[in-house]
Amino acid sequence: MYSEKRQCRFHMKNTGYKASDIFKNDSLQLNKDEEVTAVNSNPERYSGVYKELAELLGDAATMKIWKRFSGLNITFPQKLYSKEFREEFIRENMDLMKPAEMAKALGLSERRVRQIMVGIKQGKNTDI
Repeated sequence: MYSEKRQCRFHMKNTGYKASDIFKNDSLQLNKDEEVTAVNSNPERYSGVYKELAELLGDAATMKIWKRFSGLNITFPQKLYSKEFREEFIRENMDLMKPAEMAKALGLSERRVRQIMVGIKQGKNTDI
């Protein structure tokens, strides 16, 4: 299991919360009039992917995901961050971090980070 907790300084900057803070609350509002409170954490009760979600996020978040997305097939794109965020991150860190470090933090290739850096220096919108 991946246990390293690395978080870029921009991640969830508006809320001030880390993902673990948001998903592992004791209570969870599902709809306006429906709430799940203090469900005991026991990932063994779940099947398949829900077991993995419960281990990773806790029972309340697993219930919320199940309630919202049950019956759907979902794929997660490789690109986690928006192009605007990637460009902002590179712009603010290009003098502080090596391209390889930024590439790792953003899930991009070092070559792509360098391309974006050149575009920033030339004043172009380079991220596709």
